[in-house]
Amino acid sequence: MFLTSINGAKINYRLDGNENLPTLILSNSLTTNFHLWEEQVPSFTDHFRVLRYDNRGHGGSSSPKGEYSIDDIGNDILLIMDHLDINKASLCGISLGGMVAMWLGIHAGNRVDKLIVCNSSSDLSPPDPWQERIKMVNSQGMSSIVDAGLARFLSEKFRESNSPKIGLLKSMMTTCEVSGYSGCCAAVRDMNLTSQLSQINNPTLIIAGELDPSTPVSHSEIINREISGSKLTVIEGVAHLSNIEKPDEFNKAVLDFLLQ
Repeated sequence: MFLTSINGAKINYRLDGNENLPTLILSNSLTTNFHLWEEQVPSFTDHFRVLRYDNRGHGGSSSPKGEYSIDDIGNDILLIMDHLDINKASLCGISLGGMVAMWLGIHAGNRVDKLIVCNSSSDLSPPDPWQERIKMVNSQGMSSIVDAGLARFLSEKFRESNSPKIGLLKSMMTTCEVSGYSGCCAAVRDMNLTSQLSQINNPTLIIAGELDPSTPVSHSEIINREISGSKLTVIEGVAHLSNIEKPDEFNKAVLDFLLQ
């Protein structure tokens, strides 16, 4: 793991796999860190050098004061690529990471090969619920959103399974810094990429979770409609973190798309 100063923040990142292989970047959801992808890395490193990183305010990255924008968060990964001399890479992002993928396709399509937008949305208005969430964590701490977060992240069936992955997610949420989480919430609150999606020319796969309450399948259908030539895959029986609930099915969908 390495730390580098990027765009006013110290960003924690990790590289796995053969440096001679093409690069695949994995971008996380709100409240999680790059350990979210533990069940993807072994499969993906057969074909790619995998770059994982923690968003500002998450995991081992620092939390600059104030609100962030999707431009801030998107530029972070471009500057990491510059720092590592990565001219071009594919990117697979989930939730907030999917927003980063769309932002890159709009603003830096020449730096991207293929995009995978997972369990995400191009517009999560209205802003009020996000502002309420910001107020709650600032007054009551990150533990105040854990139960609601798990209910969004995982289907009821999975939450009742006693999987050790539930404890991992709880740990990620409670150790996320309030200021960094609030800053990233502001970026999601203010983001609206829908009208710009038609500018994306990169091959794009969209993955949705059948039971996702945060970014329902209808949100993925909008992205699919607006990005010409994109493909949509719906994973049945999963909520927001499809890579956690059904890693084998998720991995197959991603690799089938990337390797075709």
